[in-house]
Amino acid sequence: MNLSPPILRYSLLLFIVAIPLYTLGKGDTYVDSLKQELSKVDKAVKKVDILLSLAHNRKNSNCEENLSYANEALDLAEKKKYLDGVAKALCKIAEYYEGCEADYDEAIKWYRRCNVYAKKHKHLKGLHDSYSGLADCYTAKSLYPDVITNLNEIIQLKVSAESKIQAYGNLGVAYKNLGDYTNAIYNYQQAYNLLYQDMSTNGSSIYQDTLNLMGLQYEIGNIYKLVEDYDRAMERFEKIKAQNKQVNFVWFDVLTNMGLGDCYIEKEDYRSAIKYYQLTLELFNSDELPVNHELSSITYERLGYSYLKLGYVDSSYNYAMKALVIAKDADGQQLASLPAINTTLARVYSAKKQYNLAIDYAKEAIHLAEVTSAADLESIAWDALSNIYKKAGRHDEALEAYQKHIALDDSLYSRAKLRELTRIDMQGSFDRLQFRDSLKREEEKAISKYKLQRQQILTYSGFTALALLLLVSFLVYRNYKREKKANKIISHARDEIAKEKQVSEQLLLNILPEEVATELKHSGQVTAQQYDDVTVLFTDFVNFTKVGERLSPKELVEELHTCFKAFDEIIDKYNIEKIKTIGDAYLAVAGLPIPDSDHAVNVVKAAIEICEFTRKRKELLGDRSFDIRVGINSGTVVAGIVGMKKFAYDIWGDTVNIAARMEQTSEPGKINISEHTHELVAHEFTCIYRGEIAAKNKGNMKMYFIEHQNI
Repeated sequence: MNLSPPILRYSLLLFIVAIPLYTLGKGDTYVDSLKQELSKVDKAVKKVDILLSLAHNRKNSNCEENLSYANEALDLAEKKKYLDGVAKALCKIAEYYEGCEADYDEAIKWYRRCNVYAKKHKHLKGLHDSYSGLADCYTAKSLYPDVITNLNEIIQLKVSAESKIQAYGNLGVAYKNLGDYTNAIYNYQQAYNLLYQDMSTNGSSIYQDTLNLMGLQYEIGNIYKLVEDYDRAMERFEKIKAQNKQVNFVWFDVLTNMGLGDCYIEKEDYRSAIKYYQLTLELFNSDELPVNHELSSITYERLGYSYLKLGYVDSSYNYAMKALVIAKDADGQQLASLPAINTTLARVYSAKKQYNLAIDYAKEAIHLAEVTSAADLESIAWDALSNIYKKAGRHDEALEAYQKHIALDDSLYSRAKLRELTRIDMQGSFDRLQFRDSLKREEEKAISKYKLQRQQILTYSGFTALALLLLVSFLVYRNYKREKKANKIISHARDEIAKEKQVSEQLLLNILPEEVATELKHSGQVTAQQYDDVTVLFTDFVNFTKVGERLSPKELVEELHTCFKAFDEIIDKYNIEKIKTIGDAYLAVAGLPIPDSDHAVNVVKAAIEICEFTRKRKELLGDRSFDIRVGINSGTVVAGIVGMKKFAYDIWGDTVNIAARMEQTSEPGKINISEHTHELVAHEFTCIYRGEIAAKNKGNMKMYFIEHQNI
């Protein structure tokens, strides 16, 4: 489990940064001239346009006056059936509630009214503006599925390339916030490609467009960083730094330096991390940048953490305190860096054996993380506090703090995002299908060619001269030889096709359940389904890191392969479906896609055999093999295929998360089951009640160890 401070998610999509409403506008003279013109004009349409211009005056500090103009414009436009005026006025009223009142529910009502009106009258700009406004409001409410729906509607419209680029970019942001990094990168790439094409078509490289291209590249690199693909993230950051030597936009240097520093921290190359953070400080201390308390304090905190990991406690203390001073000078703002700063200071004081001060800073970090709803930072702070209590000899409090850390860290998918290995590339199977099709075409061409030659030879048979007859005989014989050869080629091709088809089928069945694979082949897609009666098995090797230190990388992978291969054979005996491996963890489920009334009993039997295999392996190899923890839970899951190009069959739901929690709170060589599973297997196995554990949003959960199977 990675307990270093989380990678910070700096964002730099230049065209996506929303301009706050009512902050920009034209001068007072312009507004006065509009008001004078309004008093003189007689034509209703012209009057509506003037009222809308006044409603659009973002310099006006009196937002209610802008609302009044918009309402007046709406009434007049509706009376005169001025379509453009009605659509614009509806959006202006929505903008008032969004920008002035921050009443997003009311703004959504007005944007929807505009949307309905625009659909009825096929008003393209009204549709675009209403979908865009709805996406903004849902973003403010963190309702990202609704954001995605409205942005996709924009993409379907016949709008400008600029609007589509912005929609794709914002889709990337929404998917990133949902943790769907595959779709986030896909949409960032779509925005990048459209923008690049637009720049190429225009024949010029506009400065702002170039910055946007670099911003999109940065966002993609940032996602690679979030999923621990540090090499690819660093490759992106280095590329942006090289490009920026020509553009010279200093913020790109800041953010790529910080991104590279973060990557080196996660790679535990703290000296390299320090180098990049120092480069960032040089930029902040120059006259090139305005004061930015957030990024400055983060940089100092990261330096403090890096020096602490290298054992330079005094230097760590100085940088962390500098970060704290900057954060406290931030004009009363509650900076997101404060929890991490306090956690680093807690660790520094713990290293100095000043445990009371360390505990105070850790508690402050927890409090600040709670205030800012930063669950990841809170989890790390609880872990730091647990270690401090342990060093101080306060073991009961250490255990309590650790349990709270675990309770915050109970999402299976956060672990999966950090540890998931590269899955088998399904594109290969489709490449094989294309190869099969190409062989078939070659077969048809060969047959057609030799049929034509044969027909030509038969035409010559009308000649009676002996010489010609001999010649024809020779040609027939030669053709026979060629046809025989061609038949061999075709036969070989058919054999190859059959082999390739078999390989493709086997590859598909190795990745997907047979029923799911069949559905995918027939329809090209798989519908996600809910299964109410399943049991989830989750295992993890306890001493994986220590064993990894004793083995070479090749030996480590071979040992993992041996163990997982044995697990595969065991679960096959009990009709259990393997879902995936996540680093050194193993996830499987019984009861889907084909229901199984004995799903819980079968999973427990398989778990017992897995533990027995691991025990014997440990006896044979000693400290060159692993101990294992097992967790089991029963309930409801949703199962389906994830991704567009690289298919992966996966399961979701609280049942999976609780199974992961059962594994985390198990012990080496033990099988820890939930209360729900216990109810299903108590007649078959002797179980020992071992108390309750707190789970986030779930309250307390009862746990049981499997003792043995009843005879």
